[in-house]
Amino acid sequence: MPERIHPAILVLGFIAGIVAGVGWWPGLVFPLVVAGYIAASFVPMPTPSGLGVSMAPALAGAVALGSHGSPILVLGAGAVALPLSRLLVRLRHGRMIENGRLPSEPAGIVVFGACFAGAVLLLDSYAVDDPIVLGLYAAAAAAGYLASAVVRAAIPDRIAPRRLQFIRALADWPAHVILYSAAALYAVTTPAMGWWALPLAGLPYAFGHISLHRLRVTQHTYQQTMRALGRIPEAGGMNAAGHAERTAALAAAVGAQLGMGRQSLDRIEYAALLHDIGRLVLANPAVAGGTYTPSDVTAWSAAIIGEAAHLEPVASLVAVLHAPYRRPGEERDPALSREAHVVRVVSAYDEEIAGGGTPLQAMETLHRGAAYDFDPEVVAVLRKVLERRGEIAA
Repeated sequence: MPERIHPAILVLGFIAGIVAGVGWWPGLVFPLVVAGYIAASFVPMPTPSGLGVSMAPALAGAVALGSHGSPILVLGAGAVALPLSRLLVRLRHGRMIENGRLPSEPAGIVVFGACFAGAVLLLDSYAVDDPIVLGLYAAAAAAGYLASAVVRAAIPDRIAPRRLQFIRALADWPAHVILYSAAALYAVTTPAMGWWALPLAGLPYAFGHISLHRLRVTQHTYQQTMRALGRIPEAGGMNAAGHAERTAALAAAVGAQLGMGRQSLDRIEYAALLHDIGRLVLANPAVAGGTYTPSDVTAWSAAIIGEAAHLEPVASLVAVLHAPYRRPGEERDPALSREAHVVRVVSAYDEEIAGGGTPLQAMETLHRGAAYDFDPEVVAVLRKVLERRGEIAA
């Protein structure tokens, strides 16, 4: 669901920012900062999550250090610039384009500005290069970064649970570090270098921008490759169309709901995309004409995936997909990871749906197999995810 800021909030913030700016910062300083915010909103830095971060946090950091933490300049100018930048987008494109960085990015700047301004008030003296001031600046920047991630996760989304959105938002920390560090470098060197401090601070930003852009392109290419490989059995008619991608998306949501971290979610996604690639072996008439089990398919898949050393953890996960989570007379098998249970449950659910079953019928199949085959905790979490999506009545 696109993130939105209610127009009334924008209008009230605009008015309050104008009043504060005119009252506390007469002259050109306030409008220059407003113009800087507007320009910054049109220069996004690529991030691992794909959402991007504008240069606004860098401007907020430079202004906060340069103005002794003035909340009027940091927050008031931002409140004025936000509706103006959206108006410019509307005039340029003829319609309002939702910005995925709203309201998480403005919220992060507000928390940063408020925290730094409050911390500076506790100091008897202020020097921009004081280690204590810079330490407070770093703490306020970290608070703003966490606040933006929390707000982003708080936005309702039928597809991704809040924890998954929060994990993805936290992955953007390199961009925040680069932006706030470049701002601090500019503020610290300005007294000695004047305007030459701007290109000096621009160098780490430029290198960071290029590095993150290349990282994002590499990630995108890698993900596209995984998805392309997952479609191969479907193209050969060995699997239902879209099974791999549907399983990957739903399994990631279930894993996040179970409290798994980013690395586990990545393994789950790739295992879900590639767990049926072993069906390519069935193109061999000698194999297709014999007898084989689902465990054979996962073993073939694991062997193919394991040829890439980087995917060895994924291959190990796929190899045990069809092992029961517990056997008769035994407790849960501790050797089997929860990640494998997630992929197996979600894959079985999607296969039932692809076969013409309803979500309730598919869940009933999973419940019947919860004694040994399907982890009942994972089945229960899957049901919660489906209820939130509206696919099953609560």
